[in-house]
Amino acid sequence: MAYDGGSGPSKPPPPPRYVMLTEEYGSSSLATVPPGASRNMPRHRITDGGGLRGCLCWCCCFLLLLVVAVAATSAYLLYACRPKAPSYSVSDMSVARFDVSSSDLTVYAKLVASVRAENPNDMVGIGYGAGSRAAVSYRGTTLCSGRLPAFYQGHRNTTVVRVAMEGRHGFGPGLQGALEESEEAGNVPLDVYVSAPVTLRLGDVDLREVTVNVHCALVVDGLSPKKKPAIKSAEYRVNVEF
Repeated sequence: MAYDGGSGPSKPPPPPRYVMLTEEYGSSSLATVPPGASRNMPRHRITDGGGLRGCLCWCCCFLLLLVVAVAATSAYLLYACRPKAPSYSVSDMSVARFDVSSSDLTVYAKLVASVRAENPNDMVGIGYGAGSRAAVSYRGTTLCSGRLPAFYQGHRNTTVVRVAMEGRHGFGPGLQGALEESEEAGNVPLDVYVSAPVTLRLGDVDLREVTVNVHCALVVDGLSPKKKPAIKSAEYRVNVEF
């Protein structure tokens, strides 16, 4: 026990009112915490994402309802209109000029084909726009080409379009000999190609535009301008590009 000037024993210091147990370098120790220090400790704010999740859920439900409504409307229109594919055929062909030149190995042809288009639909009209193309070839070699006129075809309508085609193209001796043999036999194979942009119309509303491609494999008895060729057989293929 220590003495201070003989006046009596000294009193130990009072214990701290606030202590915090800390662990430093693997050993426990006591540290004094000042009053009010724990009240100023930083806190992390937790954000509630319930509102954002609700907004996303509402958007997904709206898009789902929109898709269902569009699908139901399309199904109803298809059921009510019951659209049918139009049919095409070459009903007639005439030869205005057909000259084969042996000197420069070319052929100059001027043909007119009558294309018959039939629309069997009750509620759907068909509009044929500009930018169409028609061509006639013999064994892969183009003889002449032209364009279809732009026109609108109404419900349950049959329209015959006269397509004038003209052109000069190379025509080698092998093709000239084959053509002479075909004409002597009375069987001249021709390929008629027609491609046209088509727009379907439901009432007063124009639907999307598609491209209709028609391939007609014809066999005629000749290509002489002096005699109207007779169509002996025809096979058709129709392809639609969306």
